[in-house]
Amino acid sequence: MAGKYLEITKVQLKHNVWQHLLVSLLLLAAAPLVMGISNLDIVQSAKVLETYVALIGIILFVPVFLPEQDRDLWDVVKARYTEFTAVYLIRILVSLVFSAALVFGCLVVMKAGKCELEPMKYYFGTMAEVIAFGGAGIFTYGITDNLIAGYMIPLGYYMAALGGGYPYLKKLYPFGMLTDYETKYWILTVGILLMACGLFLYRRRR
Repeated sequence: MAGKYLEITKVQLKHNVWQHLLVSLLLLAAAPLVMGISNLDIVQSAKVLETYVALIGIILFVPVFLPEQDRDLWDVVKARYTEFTAVYLIRILVSLVFSAALVFGCLVVMKAGKCELEPMKYYFGTMAEVIAFGGAGIFTYGITDNLIAGYMIPLGYYMAALGGGYPYLKKLYPFGMLTDYETKYWILTVGILLMACGLFLYRRRR
């Protein structure tokens, strides 16, 4: 049993996740040009993490159902009597591990660049946002079976937060690192629930 799930993980790493990981790496590599990540004060550091780095949640989590768009692959998975939920959970776990590593790497680089930050607080807050964006995308993809919609909804949430801000989104405001840190616990919880609902609904549709 463990060998089967290990094989699923290897396939995910070899054929699926690396493209999205590459895009995430390119996005983060552009951070010095887009945002600047040296000699930032505590407010600027939070802004970089919340409004830029956390976008990798959309890139890495949303395509969790993408391999099933290949009908031949879907037929193979069904023929092997693999528990689909376990497959999706493994894919999400892989995305979570890479997200955690990339956010940690960004914090290390920013610290080396003499940015002011609170490592543990900023790490948790950024990861909560990553999971919230990813959860919104997985849920949308799960109920629509449409990858584009899966990307557009979390991006719409992101834009709404930039435009309307806290008065409209309140506890679901994703950029509350320095203003209302309690929002991080709310968006983390909602993100996890949305992922679970997205998996359940997609599984039922299939």
